[in-house]
Amino acid sequence: MIHRPLTRLIGIALAIYLGAGLGAVAAEGFEPPPDFKARYEVRKAGITLGRADLRFAQPLPGRYRYSLHTRASGLARLLFSSEVYEQSHGRILDDGFRPDFYRYKRSGDDKARVAELRFDWLDLEVVNDVADYPWRMDITHDTIDRVIGPLQLMHDLAERDGDDDQLVYRIADGGQLKTYLLTIEGTEMIDTPMGAFEAIRIRRRDTDSNRETHLWCAPELDYLAVRVEQHEDGDQNFRLSLAALDGLDSSR
Repeated sequence: MIHRPLTRLIGIALAIYLGAGLGAVAAEGFEPPPDFKARYEVRKAGITLGRADLRFAQPLPGRYRYSLHTRASGLARLLFSSEVYEQSHGRILDDGFRPDFYRYKRSGDDKARVAELRFDWLDLEVVNDVADYPWRMDITHDTIDRVIGPLQLMHDLAERDGDDDQLVYRIADGGQLKTYLLTIEGTEMIDTPMGAFEAIRIRRRDTDSNRETHLWCAPELDYLAVRVEQHEDGDQNFRLSLAALDGLDSSR
């Protein structure tokens, strides 16, 4: 919906929240993706509104650094002046990615703020000590932060049992532990600014709203999402499409 802040729309769409548990150090059979950068364009009613940039790196063996930068582009900057930068740091485990630290920074408008979350896995708590309303929240072993969903999704699709077509995911967000249900619905060809990809189609339902997010993830790109759509009340609000990629098999 165009009256919402653009960065919030992109954040919701890309936050495909999947579980990251308390396993041991990365298992012998799990190969994390190579360092990569991906850029998405966001469109509504045929108009390009902005872009979102993902970055993944392994600064040390068994550790990850992941970030998402969203902002408006072109004429849309006249309506949306804010930018949001999110980053997550943590460990690579046998069952995916476990966050230790998450940071959110919004700038460029009157809602500018910074928030930082620390994940205490011994006490199973998330602690937010930034801003005017600090809070602590109990979490489960499969809780992640709101930004690394696309990264965990790549892991879970690669490792899933072929008969497993439903997954439940939990995320720490705004002092709440939110739950999402994902259903794997099949495969189809998807056109993007980078070309056509065969992709797995996934539907994500929010358990506390009538919003759905539809995703298409390409096996040839280590299951990176090549298209994301948000639907509410049966209508498509916007679409993100992969526009550029560096570091995966992007030689197309």
